[in-house]
Parts: sequence; C-alpha cells; structure tokens
Amino acid sequence: MKPCVIKIGGSILADGKPDVDYIKSISSMLEDLNKRMVIGVVVGAGKVGGVYVDAARKLKINQYQQDSLAIDVTRVNARLLANALPSALHSIPRTVGDARALMEASPKRIVVMGGTFPGHTTNAVAALLAENTGAKLVNCTNVDAVYDKDPNKFKNARKFSKMSADKLVELAAKYDTREARGHFIIDLLAAKIIQRSKIETHVVNGRKLSEIKKAALGKKHNGTVIK
Repeated sequence: MKPCVIKIGGSILADGKPDVDYIKSISSMLEDLNKRMVIGVVVGAGKVGGVYVDAARKLKINQYQQDSLAIDVTRVNARLLANALPSALHSIPRTVGDARALMEASPKRIVVMGGTFPGHTTNAVAALLAENTGAKLVNCTNVDAVYDKDPNKFKNARKFSKMSADKLVELAAKYDTREARGHFIIDLLAAKIIQRSKIETHVVNGRKLSEIKKAALGKKHNGTVIK
C-alpha cells in the first residue's frame, strides 16, 4: 500500500497543553495503520507555539527567530508523540531528507518529526515529505474540511468535499501573510507543493480518528479530497 504522511495540527495534539487522552488514542490508531503501510507523521506547534511567537513579536524579535521558536515547539510535540508510540523511532529528523531516509531504512517503524526551516510551516514540511516519499497526505486539522473561509468565524463558509489543487492554491494565496502562524488552513507553499506534484491530499477533522483512518486507507470520509 502507498506510504502515508499524516500531518497532525498542534492545536489538536497540544491545545495549550498536551492532550494526553488524545495522544493515547491517536497512538493506538497510528500503530494499527503502521501494520498496513509506511507511516510518516509531522506535528505542528499549537497554542504553545503561538504564545512564544506572540511574545517574540512584542519583544520586536524578527520573523526568522519567531519561526525558529515555533519550530522548537513542534519538535517538542513530535518527541512527546514519538515516545508514546511503541513502533516510533525516537530520533526526531530535522530535515525532510533525513525523514525519508529513516522511513526507507526502517519501514516498520513510525517516523515522527516537527518543523524544519524558518519560512516553512509544518503543512509545507508534510507536503514536502509526501512529495519526497511518493506518499499520500492526510492533513488533520481542528475543522472537518477545507472551507472558503474560517467556518468558526463565518456561518456562510462554503465547505469543499472535493477540490482541485489549483483551487487550493487560489484560496491559500488569498489568505497568505507570510508571517509566523499566519496562513490559510493549508498555506501557500504547501498548496503549491501539492499542486506541482499532484499529491493526493485529504483534509479531515483530526479529532475524529475514524476519519483519519478512512483517509489513510483510501475510504470515503467527510472531509475534503484534493486531486
């Protein structure tokens, strides 16, 4: 079966503090999926990352360092998840190339990583890892699909069950600010990577483990399919 890269939003894994119950549940699901396919996991920063970025802005610290602080938080989150997974490698790769090498060398082990370089969101890292390994991408977020605007703020937000990569790029470009933690549900760089390599991408509610599993296994789900 085709490899799968699963991007877990930090707001799901650690919304202010690590969600231990969620980590236990998703660890069990990832272990099950790992019996059927090669798995790579990319973890975001969540609210803790936002706290550091906000503090850095108030201290007039530059954007590069703001990104670097958020990346450090993603790696802490990745280490926490990796240590909760019996099949995971506890070495947290710092580059997409290193992650691919580990996935190829140890296909029965789950590779977990966080961010890589300033300017690259963890969404972009996940897209690059999927591109570099020929994997499908499952993006787990705090909403149930891709909308044309934030459904938590706008009641008239339009949900997409299916969409083209071109449409994703269009929406990502509309909302992209290039600031730390400022982007559409999938940022512009990630969207363009998905577009250029025609990466099969699924966006699902990360708190609904059945949705993640369905997307990974190629079954119908209630999120968004991007092709």
